[in-house]
Amino acid sequence: MADSKIRNEIHVFINGVEHRIGGEKAFLPLAQYLRNHSLPGTKVVCAEGDCGACTVLASKLQQNPEKEIQWSSFQTINSCIAPMYLFDLGSLVTVEGLETQEELNEVQEKMRAFHGGQCGYCTPGMVCALSALAENSQCAGKSISEKKARNHLTGNLCRCTGYEPILQAATNLDLSKWKSLKDRYLTAEQGNTFASMLKDSLAIEAGTRRFLAPASLAVAVDQKNQSPEMRLVAGATDLGVLHNKGKSFLDNVMSLHKISDTEKIERRADGVWVGARVTLTQLENFVESTLPELSRLLRIFASPQIKNQGTLVGNVMNGSPIGDSIPALLALDAIVHLQSVSGTREVPLSQFYKAYKVFDVKPNEIATGILIPVLGSEWKSRFFKVSLRKDLDISAVTFAATLKLDGQKITEARFAMGGVGPTVVRLPELEKKAQGQNFSEALFADLGKQVRTLIKPISDLRASDEYRLKVAENLFKKCHLELEQEIPCP
Repeated sequence: MADSKIRNEIHVFINGVEHRIGGEKAFLPLAQYLRNHSLPGTKVVCAEGDCGACTVLASKLQQNPEKEIQWSSFQTINSCIAPMYLFDLGSLVTVEGLETQEELNEVQEKMRAFHGGQCGYCTPGMVCALSALAENSQCAGKSISEKKARNHLTGNLCRCTGYEPILQAATNLDLSKWKSLKDRYLTAEQGNTFASMLKDSLAIEAGTRRFLAPASLAVAVDQKNQSPEMRLVAGATDLGVLHNKGKSFLDNVMSLHKISDTEKIERRADGVWVGARVTLTQLENFVESTLPELSRLLRIFASPQIKNQGTLVGNVMNGSPIGDSIPALLALDAIVHLQSVSGTREVPLSQFYKAYKVFDVKPNEIATGILIPVLGSEWKSRFFKVSLRKDLDISAVTFAATLKLDGQKITEARFAMGGVGPTVVRLPELEKKAQGQNFSEALFADLGKQVRTLIKPISDLRASDEYRLKVAENLFKKCHLELEQEIPCP
């Protein structure tokens, strides 16, 4: 592979056509770039990554642990909040690229046959989401059930058609007629075109805007030290929304997506290591057997489009008091790893959040990953998310509990909650109260009553303070009801 160099433009295939993009265009949201370049099928409606009208399919060229260069599988993303510069050496397919030889593909044909679209705003995103489902189901040799179709469409809102005909279209897909997008767009020729650029760094400037994507962690750390005000961006699933709404601008940013080590997820002797660029989808699949309760929580964390782009480290470093992953990570005693020119620093997550959006991180430090300890069989866990909708919604209250048991006796307890104060909190008073007690309904009812005296929720658009207090109390009861099924009776 050629020596590393610095490029001032990104290279990306869109529907099989190579685009070289620099200057102001590299800072556009992907959806806006597409619409400016004669691909208006991708719609922008909410500009928040909520409705799915902007859904497109994305793959990226990458190097696996065996140093083999390959394309990742196509996944859906929200193009309205994703900056163009994140797609260097990628392959994108929009709704216009789904047709085969000027004919509707199998998804489009079934959507037509079952009357799955009306106005045309939501339909392109629906078609892209279902095309990803068809592509991945065909590759895996699996059929499409209604439940699977529903899960795949949680990131796509239908405003006028109704979901029934869309689900009928999904469950009636004939995968033998599906023409693989991988075969059409992820060719060896395209891979060879980009292979020599894998180790290149990116440095793109446009007026006062600057984007850096260094090819090594050493360079990234040095650049962060020189410009401590520079923001780190991963999937932009939160920062992209703030940028679109004019609340915070992505004008001086760095991405670690050129550093392959940041995409590592692996089981180690001391736990599961999750690199800074590991997506929530990757994490959900990886911990299905080692941390099943965390995997279950991630299934309702957000839509597939958000989880395919967003990262665990991004969720932690954003530090929202209603961040869905944070209570679970607190209860699991996760550790944040930070890197600077001075070396590596490890901070227990329980000590990381100091106040609202105030963290134990220095201006010149970069979060390189998180270590999540894996609990033994003597531990029991429950993680809950309470929101107005089951899927694709921001939480009102979050809850996590991990209990170490010796028979019926609780020898160690960890409780954490979100949405009940300016930060996600551990509840040491309740942990101390539970330790040494027998696991019982009365104990958890008492813990629920006591938690009302320890938290200070506010009222906002999602819930009143009294609602949050009552939910917090009830979640302790829910925790007992679910865990008693797993704990043997004396």
